[in-house]
Amino acid sequence: MDSKKFEKFFSALSSPLRLRMVLLMAKRPFCVCELENVFDVTQPAISQNLKILKDANLIIEKREKQWVFYSTNREILNALLEEFFELLGKESTFTEIVGLKISDLPKDPQRSCEILENRKKEILKNN
Repeated sequence: MDSKKFEKFFSALSSPLRLRMVLLMAKRPFCVCELENVFDVTQPAISQNLKILKDANLIIEKREKQWVFYSTNREILNALLEEFFELLGKESTFTEIVGLKISDLPKDPQRSCEILENRKKEILKNN
């Protein structure tokens, strides 16, 4: 499991402004000056947020003469969400993160916490 791409994805969308930008740019491409006016945010702030979205591959940049237009990268967005929902259904995801099977944990939260704490100690001792 490559959790880094999901961390980047969710981090990029954790800002209300960036989330709204992605939703808006899914409707049609926008240039920076349009985004400035729509969101009433300065050009540097828009550019900084566009860079974060671009680094996460959530938007596409297209140049037309002196203009640069940004739109939501629907293909990547769909693929990431699909892969994320697949991970939610796999028991191996938990195993890769913690090194235990979910079935190894009792339903009793106190006992479960003890097992997880011991697992953490094992990992720290081996590193």
